[in-house]
Amino acid sequence: MKNKKHIKYIMMAAVLSSALIISGCSEDFLKPDPLSFYEPSKTFRTKEGLESALATCDKHLRNMYFHWQNADGAPFVSENLFSEMAVNGTTDQPSIPGVGIDLVTLMQPTATDNASTIRYTYFWSQAYAGIKYANSIITNIDYVEGLDPKLHDEMLGRAYFHRAYRYFNTVFQYKDIPLFTREVQGTKFDYKSTKRSVILDMITKDLEYAVQNVPEVADYGGMIDKGTCRHLLIKCYLATGQFDKAIEEANILINNSGYALMTENFGTFINPMPDVHPVTRNVIWDLHRPENKMASANKEAIFCMISRNESAESSIRLKTMRNAVPFWPAAGAIGIMTPNGKQGMDITTTYFNYKKTYGRGVARMRPTNYNQYTLWVNDSTDLRHSVKHGNWMVMENFKYNHPKLFSEGNEYAGKNIRLYGDNGELLCSDTIRNWFNWPHYKTWVEDPNYENSNNYEGGEGDWYMFRLAETYLLRAEAYMWKGDVAKAAEDVNTIRKRSQCSILFTPGEMNMGVIMDERARELYLEEWRHVELSRVSYIFALTGQTDEFGKTYTEEKLSDDSYWWQRICKYNNFYNSGIKTRSGVKYTIAPYHIFFPIPQGTIDANREGRINQNKGYAGYEYNVTPFDNLEEAKAAELDYTN
Repeated sequence: MKNKKHIKYIMMAAVLSSALIISGCSEDFLKPDPLSFYEPSKTFRTKEGLESALATCDKHLRNMYFHWQNADGAPFVSENLFSEMAVNGTTDQPSIPGVGIDLVTLMQPTATDNASTIRYTYFWSQAYAGIKYANSIITNIDYVEGLDPKLHDEMLGRAYFHRAYRYFNTVFQYKDIPLFTREVQGTKFDYKSTKRSVILDMITKDLEYAVQNVPEVADYGGMIDKGTCRHLLIKCYLATGQFDKAIEEANILINNSGYALMTENFGTFINPMPDVHPVTRNVIWDLHRPENKMASANKEAIFCMISRNESAESSIRLKTMRNAVPFWPAAGAIGIMTPNGKQGMDITTTYFNYKKTYGRGVARMRPTNYNQYTLWVNDSTDLRHSVKHGNWMVMENFKYNHPKLFSEGNEYAGKNIRLYGDNGELLCSDTIRNWFNWPHYKTWVEDPNYENSNNYEGGEGDWYMFRLAETYLLRAEAYMWKGDVAKAAEDVNTIRKRSQCSILFTPGEMNMGVIMDERARELYLEEWRHVELSRVSYIFALTGQTDEFGKTYTEEKLSDDSYWWQRICKYNNFYNSGIKTRSGVKYTIAPYHIFFPIPQGTIDANREGRINQNKGYAGYEYNVTPFDNLEEAKAAELDYTN
């Protein structure tokens, strides 16, 4: 029943979304476009219109993680490229504007996105599209005649969540940004930036309203409920320095909302290719099977984005294997060779069906050494890093599978691949793109429509946005900010015990780095890593506390130095070492990349006002004082040129 109801609302949303404006054009940001081309006074002033609009908002959340056109370079990839977790592995592209490797050169206000680079303009356009959708509901809901007051408050709360979620991510990606609190109803070219703190205060209050009014249980999968609103509210309380309130809300979510960490096997056991990659059933594997994420037995899921193969409107192809798996079948001189100099790997399924087992990866997200090795603190029992259980994949478990090796009777046919020859020579010339380890339990997603294609890359599947494991880590963080290291350690260790870790942290070992490391272990490919590091950087500046590196920060100088930057310098072995790709492109990043550049097209189109640029980018010198109070910012919204 839940699935049928979900599809019903998705189809309602499709009526509207068929006319959506999802363009990245600069002028679109400034145009008074409502949710669709339909007349707002008719479409959004009926109960059915609001329901469809909210379903569209729900559906749109997927665009923030996976590209709405099923294109390469999913947004979550970009979030990890701006962190200590990963770099772009597409080493075959020497053109600097075409890759996300030399970020100092690439990250310009005038740059545009493509599949091989990063999605910084996509984040901007999608965030403001979602804000427009939510504002269409917020502005028109009071005009709906005969709307039940309780339903009115529920719908308004859901719309507040959608707006808050986009603003929350965007202020930590771009800092001070233009504020929209209502549907744009005229032509306006004099927008001005609003301080991040003002926006954070606003969305915190909006989420407080949402928590009070949104239902405990959603009517359909992918609909915003009370737990989802509360989880985001916790993050807002942290970002505004209200640590006691963050703990209070986390306590409710953990203890009194029907959620629980999954500690035992549950749901459907999927062992997709047991002859090639055997999996010993375990709770971590079950937890991350798309089939189990929305199952009633899963008490850990707070909010999942829905993607199903059952209809075009409920479907978005995840391509997790393409993005996060090495280009293991690479051919020619850059491929994996046998010790006797023969091509070792091929996409063929004749010998070992690696195509379906691991997918055809292209390494758009290449994990750092920190991600693969040092992060795991030599804990051999951690299920999240367990080769034994089949959760984690190491390259040496591949076997040479090229058909010619078998037909020619090569001695290495069917033997485990090697990185080095007998004399220490490198057998894979491009170890950036073609040789690294990864979390198989998170990347494997069935791709049934591509069974007969070499593009078996990860099909449709539900995906976590929020789950209770993160709530524990947010509460640990709140305790840490308050100096309660014992309770912080207890929450971190709760997550570690579920993964059967043998190494637990004592209160004396606790610092913010321990928590951020645990987030990386638990939430890789789920959290927006850059946003979370930017958020914590902001709180360090807000509180003046000293981080694990012995440093303190100020908000005014976060573009010069930040907690985010210190973690990049310490843990990202590509950016901090100036490694070059085989095309000669050097990996670079700068401290001001804690904030993305405001798209120049947006600034230029705002010809009668000033939207500020971030420090480090061209145009910063023209900045003006942003709005520093909500009332003034809201009043300016109503000042149209027509």
